[in-house]
Amino acid sequence: MAARLIALFRPPDDPAAFDAHYRDVHAPIVRRYPGLRDLRVTRTDGVAGRPADIYLLAEMTFDSRADLDAALASEPGRESGRDLRTFAQAGVTLLVADDEAPFLER
Repeated sequence: MAARLIALFRPPDDPAAFDAHYRDVHAPIVRRYPGLRDLRVTRTDGVAGRPADIYLLAEMTFDSRADLDAALASEPGRESGRDLRTFAQAGVTLLVADDEAPFLER
């Protein structure tokens, strides 16, 4: 069963600096995770003219929860954790999602 690590970044004070750091420093570290199948980064927007609470959403996909756990325990996993503290001062929420068969099917 596939597993995803989801990072929800709050709006930074300096979006240009955040974007540059994420693109040039953080994402290259994440791409070195062993077992990483996909990295998807999405910019969010608010609804009905309201600002979004989340600036950026990053999803890292692995074949299994064991692969995700191994990636986080690896040197690139530890390095990315240290790096988060240098550029995500506005805050980040990390979630793990175990993909299941669609639960909405009848």
